[in-house]
Amino acid sequence: MNNFFLKTYNLIASRKLLSLFLFLALFSALAYTALQLKFEEDITKLIPADEEGKELQKVLNTVNFTDKIIVNIRQSDNGSAEDLTNMASAFVDSISGLRPSYIKDVQGQIKDADVLHTLDFVYNNLPLFLDSTDYKLLAHKIKADSISATLASNYRTLISPSGIIAKETILKDPLGLSFIGLKKLETLGIGDQFKIKNGFLLSKDEQNVLLFLTPTYGTGKTDENAVFVETLNLIKDSLNTTFKNKASLEVYGGVLVAVANAKQIKLDVQYTVGIAMAILLLIFAFFYRKVQIPLVLFVPTLFGGLLSIASLFLIRTQISAISLGIGSVLLGVTLDYSLHILTHLRNNADVKALYKDVTKPILMSSLTTAMAFLCLIFIKSQALQDLGIFAAISVLGASVFALIFIPQVYRVNSKIQEKSNIIDSFSKFSFHRNKWVIGTLIVLFIVSAFTYQSASFNNDISKLNYEPKSLIEAKQCLDRLTNFSAKSIYITGYSDTLQTALQQNDNIYKTLNALEENNTVLNFSNVGALVQSKTLQQEKISAWNTFWDSTKTARLQQEMVTEGSKFGFKPTTFNTFYEVLEKPFSPINVTDYNSLVSINLADYISTKDGFTTVTSLVKVKETKVIDVKDAFKTLENTVVIDRQQINETLLGNLKTDFNKLIGYSLIVVVVLLLLFYKSITLTLITSIPILLSWLLTIGLMGLIGLEFNIFNIIISTFIFGLGVDYCIFMTNGLLKEYHFGTSTLYTHKTSITLSVITTILGIGVLIFAKHPALYSIALVCIIGIFSAMFCAFTIQPLLFRVLVGSKHQLPATLRQLIHSGFSFLYYGLGGLLLSLLSLTVMRVLPIKKSSKMIVLHKTISGFMKSVLNTNPFVKKEVIKTTKETFDKPAILIANHTSFLDILVIGMMHPKLIFLVNDWVYNSPIFGKAVQLAGFYPVSGGIEKGVSHLKKKVDEGYSLMAFPEGTRSKTNYIRRFHKGAFYLAEELKLDIIPILIHGNSEVLPKGSFAIKDGKITVEVLKRIPYNSEAYGTSYKEKSKLISQYFKSEFNNLRNRIETETYFKDRILNEYKYKGHKLFENVKLDLEKNKTIYFHIINFLDKKEIIAHLGNHKGQLDILMALHAPNRKIYSAIKNTEDLDRLNNSYTSHSDYKLNFYNRIEDVLSTPASVLILDNFSEDEITINFSNYKSIIIINSNGILNRVGNTTAFKLITKEDNLSIFKKIED
Repeated sequence: MNNFFLKTYNLIASRKLLSLFLFLALFSALAYTALQLKFEEDITKLIPADEEGKELQKVLNTVNFTDKIIVNIRQSDNGSAEDLTNMASAFVDSISGLRPSYIKDVQGQIKDADVLHTLDFVYNNLPLFLDSTDYKLLAHKIKADSISATLASNYRTLISPSGIIAKETILKDPLGLSFIGLKKLETLGIGDQFKIKNGFLLSKDEQNVLLFLTPTYGTGKTDENAVFVETLNLIKDSLNTTFKNKASLEVYGGVLVAVANAKQIKLDVQYTVGIAMAILLLIFAFFYRKVQIPLVLFVPTLFGGLLSIASLFLIRTQISAISLGIGSVLLGVTLDYSLHILTHLRNNADVKALYKDVTKPILMSSLTTAMAFLCLIFIKSQALQDLGIFAAISVLGASVFALIFIPQVYRVNSKIQEKSNIIDSFSKFSFHRNKWVIGTLIVLFIVSAFTYQSASFNNDISKLNYEPKSLIEAKQCLDRLTNFSAKSIYITGYSDTLQTALQQNDNIYKTLNALEENNTVLNFSNVGALVQSKTLQQEKISAWNTFWDSTKTARLQQEMVTEGSKFGFKPTTFNTFYEVLEKPFSPINVTDYNSLVSINLADYISTKDGFTTVTSLVKVKETKVIDVKDAFKTLENTVVIDRQQINETLLGNLKTDFNKLIGYSLIVVVVLLLLFYKSITLTLITSIPILLSWLLTIGLMGLIGLEFNIFNIIISTFIFGLGVDYCIFMTNGLLKEYHFGTSTLYTHKTSITLSVITTILGIGVLIFAKHPALYSIALVCIIGIFSAMFCAFTIQPLLFRVLVGSKHQLPATLRQLIHSGFSFLYYGLGGLLLSLLSLTVMRVLPIKKSSKMIVLHKTISGFMKSVLNTNPFVKKEVIKTTKETFDKPAILIANHTSFLDILVIGMMHPKLIFLVNDWVYNSPIFGKAVQLAGFYPVSGGIEKGVSHLKKKVDEGYSLMAFPEGTRSKTNYIRRFHKGAFYLAEELKLDIIPILIHGNSEVLPKGSFAIKDGKITVEVLKRIPYNSEAYGTSYKEKSKLISQYFKSEFNNLRNRIETETYFKDRILNEYKYKGHKLFENVKLDLEKNKTIYFHIINFLDKKEIIAHLGNHKGQLDILMALHAPNRKIYSAIKNTEDLDRLNNSYTSHSDYKLNFYNRIEDVLSTPASVLILDNFSEDEITINFSNYKSIIIINSNGILNRVGNTTAFKLITKEDNLSIFKKIED
């Protein structure tokens, strides 16, 4: 893929004008297409589009959640009720200029004409406003004594000064039936704590007037409402000045809160982000030494955004504006790609090297991020699907465009390039080697493990609103007056027809009345008192007709005539009323209610696209919410929505979907990493820090009590994307250093550091914002981005070193590490327990000291054997051809390549005294057990320990020593020291040689991971102390027994080490050097295993070898592993292969491997054996006479040249292998 971008680069560079024209044309086309796309601002598109979700969407789209502005006019100490109504009148007059541009309706001002009209409307439709309870009251009202009392009251009213006003009403409705019906309209108001005075709604204590403004624009239209709110505040301030000390005016409502939020957000962004972006631009200009860097950085991001919008235009006719808003935040991920390219160019201006280094990680990063976001298409929410498509196309487009665009426009000044700065110094710091950084992370991880569950999600978006002090005070005053802050629940009946929806509301109204009677709800506002379905209207008319039968009507008329005559009323005075009783009432239409100016039906009934909803507002205590919801469970086509439910439905679904996205994204990321790296280990190295950074982020949030919310969870997704990028780039940087040994990781760390700075200054700086939502976004951003960076900088290199290895350590699998960790933990805890037992139980055990020692030694021996058995992947075999029992004291000697040698010998027999180093003798874990067991520290000198050791020998114990004195890194047996043989002579002890094979491969010196393999132990024949077969003095014996030991060890190796014995060890060198290289080496080792086995057995153990040909170094490593004392000089054509081999573990261990690029350098070495491996004869002229042996592999051309010379004799001829030996003169 890097070749494609390099060719594209060269093509553009050669046709700059044409490329510039095409570039501008492409941008123009994308911009034009993007502008054609229509945006949908419907937040309900976030709801999953299943059957239940679709129904809820229709309801929420149709319901008119009128967000009114409440005007509260309060009486001051020196004021009166008149001042309240005067101020209310002045306010209504002042806002007249805002209608209808900003105010659709004003409620709370009730004119006398409106009251009379409402009374007439009720009177003309009396049956519709009466229920069964009212008929019981009517039955009492039409009794003779009640009629008499009512008419007497009417008479007194008529003769009073107000009689002129009340006359018409009394004549039409002498029994006050209209007022019974009118009382039902209280359920449309705010309770029974208010009354009408001077045309306004006053509290009963006459201390407050309430007005309700219906704004023209919804809360989301903050730009339009900003002017309105500013004007409203000016009117408020002016009237408060005019009516000072008499009355004060306050306003509160969603529109005011929304405008205050928008204003505060703008201020926060202007003062924080504005300054931060200026600093950021200066940093970029300073770091890259180019003023135009900001433009270069953002062009690919702009391209990605335009490409995604244009692509969405081809897929959909319109997209969710919410998706675009969220997606625009996520575009910040795309800046990473530009930063990586710029940083690499800054450190190496070679474009070819750039594409080779960054193409794969950038495409990997963008593809994993894109695929992760595309998981959103599986969620049944159009808004989230749009977001997934937008984000995926953006990151892919931006990454590809950055690879093409930035190398063309960014040129590096080589002189400036050499200068470093604080960012470079920070990036070069080895976090993974600093114990304080590692220790701090470990502590934070431990804390996070206990606190991450405390990080919860806050569904209540209202808590994230910013409210100025004036609005908070206004809200508190309203709450004292009207239970304003009590939980509001919307109960909605819905249907495809108006009448069916009204029928649903009839049932809702009936249920609400019952709930209010038993104090389940505080109060409610339902249109059912006024508007009923025609079915219910007909039922009420029938009830009216049933009640007013002819007998009852005649009797009532007779009683009223009789009683009325007592007060001078004529028999015909109430004829209008009698006519109403016999009037044939019929159901009315909803449109007929529009004549009631005092009631706005649009607040309750809404119809859109043939779908109708009828909504009630219910005030309820928090503890009663569940009871209210349960009461409506059985009602069909009824939705109960409270504040929490609205948030959970509209916003909680987004949280749930983002949680799913994280899960899906992790799966996608892991799968893609597996496909890219073709290695489970590299996938784990990249994935584990991502997971740990999430644990750390959530744990710290739980620790400080920071909750997730709908805003910062989006930023969390952004941080997740950055974390994935960081880990991918770190893995690729670590791999490059591991492959070639070049110190380039800091370049990747530099670009990551710049990304962190960009994010912190772009988003994290909002930590200084006053708005709670912005503050939470910034805090999550800071915690998340630093967690991602420190996990990538610290955890990832450690994981890489442990699992993949380095030039000082071989790779290990995760399973091997787990097994090794368990084995060493078991060994450590067991050793500590033995030490504790030695200090306590062994001292008070009521048996002889000698018996105690036997118990202790048996325990130690059994423990050592159990440690070896903790790893079932390491096989053990003990060969005792002499049937040695170790009953007779002797001194045991063994070769020493691994820590496991001690355990191997320890399990052989319990009565052993080890000669140990000081660190073992003084170990805080198992030192006390070692001291009590009688082990001897050799640092004090063997001569000083003779008396101590003699006592142990006299007690029947054998001694154990490793005559090499220290562990060897290879299977080569070093020179034997004389100490063990001196002890054998002084103490007259036999010598038992023990051969240990396999530990140099299972657990070599310096390694932590126990590799799979086999440990073979062979006990050789006991050598009597008085035997002269190996000399007469301990000095002679040390030399001759050493030779014997090495000879027997070679025999053991020849029996055990087959053609494929070192195969896995060799492949470990190539396992992470490149998948293609690994497969080639693996195939070659399998194909030529017999040839290679023949060669290593033919060569002397101390041979000097020159190796030429087309190979990858696998044979060189095999020859070195087989005989570490061989000096090998090998020519490697490919410079990358050469760098890989020079940076390999074997090259940096105790092996004599030397790799060169030039054949001439190899031919100039003092080699005695020449190996020609896939060698072409025309490459170079070789003087064969310089070598005593020539080995030819798969090189037929050169074979003829060597075979035709008389100086060499063919001694071996097999398929693709020929060995020539020089004929001695």
